Amino acid sequence: MSEKWNRIGRIFLFFMIFFTLVWYGSRIVEPKDNLDQFGMKDVSANGILSERKDSIDVLFLGDSLVYSSISPMAMYEKEGFTSYLCSTPAQPLYYTKSLLERTLQNQSPKLVVLEADTFFRDFLATDPAVEKIKELFPLFEYHDRWKNLQAQDWTGDVHYTYNNVLKGFRINRDIKPVQKIGSYMDDHKKGESISVLNRWVLDSIVQMCKEKGCQLLVYSTPSYKNWNWKRHDAVQTYCDDNKIPYLDLNTETKSLSIDWKEDTRDQGDHLNYEGAMKVTKYMEEYLKKHYDLEDHRQDEQYQSWNDSLVNYNKTIEDRK
Repeated sequence: MSEKWNRIGRIFLFFMIFFTLVWYGSRIVEPKDNLDQFGMKDVSANGILSERKDSIDVLFLGDSLVYSSISPMAMYEKEGFTSYLCSTPAQPLYYTKSLLERTLQNQSPKLVVLEADTFFRDFLATDPAVEKIKELFPLFEYHDRWKNLQAQDWTGDVHYTYNNVLKGFRINRDIKPVQKIGSYMDDHKKGESISVLNRWVLDSIVQMCKEKGCQLLVYSTPSYKNWNWKRHDAVQTYCDDNKIPYLDLNTETKSLSIDWKEDTRDQGDHLNYEGAMKVTKYMEEYLKKHYDLEDHRQDEQYQSWNDSLVNYNKTIEDRK
């Protein structure tokens, strides 16, 4: 009997030592700054970590369609409310949830805006669990940082300094037109239904927003290659069932004056800068009309945004 308990004790001790080493190693290798040289991944999206606490009014989440179509600084210049794009290429919904959780630790946005393209991106049932393990134990995500550790990594002090003047937006002025323009919304593509896994994650995002007191809006960016009426109907049904407003800008391309010969950088997949300015103008007016968003332009606490606006306009001018 004593031998059995000794064996159990040794196993327990082994796991205690193992988890202690993993925990301590995770604290060392996790990025202490949101700069690329500190190993931070998805730097553009994680620029929000350096924003002043509770200073973001609107949080946008989603894949590359988001950072190709919305300019937070242009909306701030016109209407004065603050927003940020936590968008990454090919973002799966479980990572959308992770970015939302991370952001809500320091921000209390009045409105969370989800781009619906992510609702149709498949992933494995184990992926959300793996993502959660990486969050709890960054050693599994940043294990390759051992060779680039800096003094700050050993102290454990976290200090985010990277301020993204574009607030997640990415400028692209390329023009690659749609070759054959037709009625793209009638195209019948695969994957028009929201999978059980995606619906499960969506439900948890909806619940999280309710618990945090954030209003939720779902929208679809104009995308000739990605969107159609079947997808629209699937999203509309989900939103109706959960009493969430849905704004499909693919049904507003005429009022937006989207020109698929001029406003896309890759034959209709993403918008270019000119297309993004059209969507941004529509979105800023829509949000100002339907949500109680404050104008911060004369508020001294938002002076950093006014400073960023100067740099933003200079960046736009330099990239013409």
